[in-house]
Amino acid sequence: MILLLAADTPDRKELAAYFDERNQLFTAMDPYTVEPAKVAKTGIAAIVLDLGSSDALKFLKKYSGQDNRVPVVCIADRRRAAASAEALRLGAIDIVARPFRGDDVTAAINNAREFGAIAEQPDEPFEAPIDVPVEGVFGASPVMRDVLGIVRRVAPSRCAVLILGERGTGREMVARTIHAHGPRQHHPFIRIACEDGTSEAELGPLLNGSPRPGATIYLDNVGDLPMDLQVRLEDHMLAQAGATEGMRFVAGAQPRFFERIDRGLVRRALADALAVVQIDLPPLRRRPQDVPLLAMHFLKEACRRNNAPAKTFSRSAQMLLSALPWAGNAAELRSLCERVAVLVPRGVVLLEDVLAHVRFDGVEALGGPNESLREARDRFERDYVSAVLQQHRGRMGAAARQLGIERTNLYRKIKQLNIRWIAGD
Repeated sequence: MILLLAADTPDRKELAAYFDERNQLFTAMDPYTVEPAKVAKTGIAAIVLDLGSSDALKFLKKYSGQDNRVPVVCIADRRRAAASAEALRLGAIDIVARPFRGDDVTAAINNAREFGAIAEQPDEPFEAPIDVPVEGVFGASPVMRDVLGIVRRVAPSRCAVLILGERGTGREMVARTIHAHGPRQHHPFIRIACEDGTSEAELGPLLNGSPRPGATIYLDNVGDLPMDLQVRLEDHMLAQAGATEGMRFVAGAQPRFFERIDRGLVRRALADALAVVQIDLPPLRRRPQDVPLLAMHFLKEACRRNNAPAKTFSRSAQMLLSALPWAGNAAELRSLCERVAVLVPRGVVLLEDVLAHVRFDGVEALGGPNESLREARDRFERDYVSAVLQQHRGRMGAAARQLGIERTNLYRKIKQLNIRWIAGD
């Protein structure tokens, strides 16, 4: 039996009639009239919740703290990706986007029942780690814990996902994680580069009667997909929306993806169809606390791959790594660790080793080939200390704590490096 929670709209009447005809409807109610603590006692098998109601998420927040919960399937507007993501965080098992059919909702409910263990204990996915390669996707920072929470929730569902992030942030790894921890993990994962030649050769046949039932199709840089393929992809997604074993589409794009809609390069309807749930991957420079963890992992893997003796980064080297901008994100950090694993003879990688091998935008090293290690180190220290002082507006105590040195030593460092500053405390 189904508990339908929706405002009194034509959508609610349509769904109520659909379930009533099949003797599946327990009752249809507005979310604000339902007491979450009493739901488990009604004997219902699932909840269908319309996120169009202003009280829908309020109900879900209260319901997420109850025992003996049943699966919740949400109906969402394609243009409200934030509401869909929040619903998944709060324990919803699947999202069905408008326009929908009753069969779409039934398929989502059946899928939710297959993942009954997740529905009965929705807090477990946050506690049990997903065992995936660390490719700059996951970390200990709060912003990445939020990303991981959405990934855990969206993986068992059937909805399309749009992953936005700069190059090197791990968009494909997120897509592979969603596939590997969903109901289609034993079906193919197909990556398609959205360029004229590649996309036509690989995506074209999938849209022309050569389906791959259950496959996850990852569209890399979907914003570059040719316009004719955008039209065909949009039509195909609508045509197979209710198919239980239809293909699942996950797309990756640059952060300014939606600006391409305004420029007429991406169809808005296609973007809405792909962004049922949107995941925003932060660049590495926004989560410096994750850099040492990732660097140690990459260095360990690089040593193993190259049959090199095990190495580790010194504390000063880790501080330097955290301070660098990483324009190429995790991919750039991984390349550095590969070079260090092969070229540094010692077991401990020092700050000087990082300075000697780090690269930026094609420049061979931080200071160029004509700069000595001492000169490069002094210049980095000067720039880094200046940046910390600026960040703390000249407050010496706060700057010293961040740098991990005594306040008196910071005064000496400022004089030694000839740094201009204005005292703030």
